Parts: sequence; structure tokens; C-alpha cells
Amino acid sequence: MTEMTIFDFNKHSNYSRKDVIKIVTGKDVQPYGKWVSGYNREGDDLFIFMNIGIPGRTGHDYKNSYDRKTEEISWCGKGNTHSNQPVIRQIINGSLTLYVFARWERDVVDFEYLGIGKVISFEDDVPVADRDGNDSFCIEFKLTCKQSGTNAWRINNFDEAFEESIPATGTEGAVRYVIHKNRERNSYIVEKKKKEFLNKEGKLYCEVCLFDFKETYGLRGKGFIECHHNIPLHETEENKETKTSDLSLLCSNCHRMIHRKKDWLTIKQLKEIYKNNQ
Repeated sequence: MTEMTIFDFNKHSNYSRKDVIKIVTGKDVQPYGKWVSGYNREGDDLFIFMNIGIPGRTGHDYKNSYDRKTEEISWCGKGNTHSNQPVIRQIINGSLTLYVFARWERDVVDFEYLGIGKVISFEDDVPVADRDGNDSFCIEFKLTCKQSGTNAWRINNFDEAFEESIPATGTEGAVRYVIHKNRERNSYIVEKKKKEFLNKEGKLYCEVCLFDFKETYGLRGKGFIECHHNIPLHETEENKETKTSDLSLLCSNCHRMIHRKKDWLTIKQLKEIYKNNQ
């Protein structure tokens, strides 16, 4: 089935930069300025123009690749990009929608639309050679363009099914190397939060809309609730001792609404929105 986006891009169809500009901005212009680079941001959307197997405009030979079977992508940012830069951080935390286009021949005008990319992982300090053979460094992302793909970086602080198992301490946010850099999540502190809430309230429910999974779904919903970090872990540079007071319990809908835009809402702000719309 062909995937259609809000910009009416057809998955695996070809588009020139000029085509993309007209669809996105409504202007029939040549690709000037920022639209000539490897990626361009418009609001909460990022449009990636990726060269695979060929050097880019600046002569850098980025290690980009695409697996048609798995729909996984390796994509390198511009030279000297790293995970602490504002736009890169928004890519990592899922604030931006990534529209991925690729081409395999330098002189071809059109790019194939691969779909909306979701971040699987990333790695800093990946070497990339320029046209003179000198190495600079950049960030490399692993993305998936599968339609059912969900930004793993954004959701792995949800319920225990998404939590990483690490030693039972209250420390979170440690940067560690596996295949790529990842920020640890502590399932122990999530369980502790649930137990404290259950002991105090007698049941688990959403702190915004009061939805109770067990009440609605019976035994299948017993013990299930999503856990929200009030201070996003991607904003923490060092190890952080997380307290249960730093966490809130939310239903899936309310959790998604908090994370939907690049400026995440507080629990209080979402409660006001919910209250005003009832």
C-alpha cells in the first residue's frame, strides 16, 4: 500500500527539490539557500535529501545507506554535527517529523521518497572523509521508514514494556556505549512510582484524565499505566538521581498529547486543556 503523508508524498516515488519546495511551501521557486543543503527544516518538519554511495555537494563521502527489505537507513548529519546541538536533539527526541529522500547518482535531479523516518539509535563522532581524504566527524543516525515504526528514543520511557532493565538504583540518564550511544532508563524507579501511587490512591489511573486501564480492560489492564518523566531525560547531560516525585502516571492518550509538539506540555498545562474541553 502506498503511504501518503500530509504533504501528499507518495512513498518510493521520485521528487526533485523543486517539487518538494512547491508541495511544502506552495511556492514555485528554484531551490535557493537552505534548500540546497542535505536537510532543511520547516516548522516541526525536517526534509532530508540523502546521497547514497556518492559524495555530497561539499565533497564529503557520508556513510549513508538504505536497506529496501527492512526499510532501515543509516544517515549522517552534516559535518561537525553532534547530539548536543538544538536541532539534532529535536531529531533524537522525536519533536521533528523526518521526511526522507534519497538518490544514488550525483547528476540525477530526482530523489526517491523513502517515507517518514523514526529514530532507532544514533552515534556521535563518526568519521567522514572530505574530497581531499581528510576526516571530519558527524553524528550518524539509524532510522526506520516502516509505516508502523515508532520513535524508540521517545517511547522507551513509557511503561515497563519499553523500559531498559538496569541495576536497581535510582540513577538515570547515564550515557553508555552499546552499538550506539544510548541514555539509560531505570525500570526500577518506574515500578517504585507505581507502587507508591497505588498505595496512596488504591488504584492506578491517569493523573490528567483519570483513565483507569484495569477498570476499562479488566485483568488485561491490571497494573498498566505509562510513566512520564516531568523533566525529559534528553535534557539531562549527566547522571541524574531520579525521584518518584519527578515522574507522573499517564494514560497513552495524555502521554502522546504531552509529547506531540516540540514544546512539551507540563502536567498542569495538559490538565487545563483537558478541563477546558470537557
